[in-house]
Amino acid sequence: MHSDDFFDLIDRLAQADRIETASKIMERFLQERGLHNGAYAALNMPTPGGARPLLAVTYSGEWQKHYAQSGYVDLDPIVRAGLGGFLPIDWAEIDRSDPVIRKFFGEAQELDVGLNGLSIPMRGRAGEFALFTVTSNETGAAWRSLKQELLRDLVMLAFNFHAAALRSCAPGPEAPIHLPQREAACLRWKALGKTDDEIARILGISSHTVRFHLESARARLNTANTTHTVAKALALGLISMSYEPNHLLAKKRNRPDNGGPPIFGR
Repeated sequence: MHSDDFFDLIDRLAQADRIETASKIMERFLQERGLHNGAYAALNMPTPGGARPLLAVTYSGEWQKHYAQSGYVDLDPIVRAGLGGFLPIDWAEIDRSDPVIRKFFGEAQELDVGLNGLSIPMRGRAGEFALFTVTSNETGAAWRSLKQELLRDLVMLAFNFHAAALRSCAPGPEAPIHLPQREAACLRWKALGKTDDEIARILGISSHTVRFHLESARARLNTANTTHTVAKALALGLISMSYEPNHLLAKKRNRPDNGGPPIFGR
């Protein structure tokens, strides 16, 4: 998937206010990345019916029925890992020494869930918990390479999907969040894959100042890390992927002191 197509997908997801719309966007992401299945599950959503899980999955009906009838929600190692932490969960790294866990994964493979998976846990201010998962039939080195390539985009997709799910539940209004222009600019360039040093050159500030703005934005948005901050800022419409105010860019100089080519844009 080209980066422009991905950010177009994120923009569409940021406007979605129905779980059905978000699910179709998830399915497009799975198809274009060559992934096998996707799933979103949320508990304690901020609605009168929040006790009931909110689900959007592409798993087969047979697996969904078997999962429910077997009571797997109480022993699912991925759910347990998500409830106990906030880092992405690589299914390949889950301990399978327990026969019950081996049986769980074996049955999941038999019912076409996928050979490997990556799950993103999320927690919200209203006390909700959600888990966003994609699966693949890649194994070994191919899976490790795919995971490394996929992780940043998957985190963005997960948090924007969760924001769409919250909108679909029509939660009560939250106090508006405002990002200062410098923080928004740093996050925008981070979303475009720039390093701290590259952002510093673009904005005409030091790398230390870039890191300060990113950390300040992280604290303001109550997020776990920079990737989470970028994803949340996109979900809340606090940054735009297509617009950078001209007055925030470093001013061009025709030539550096040694008479060489222009500095800006090197």
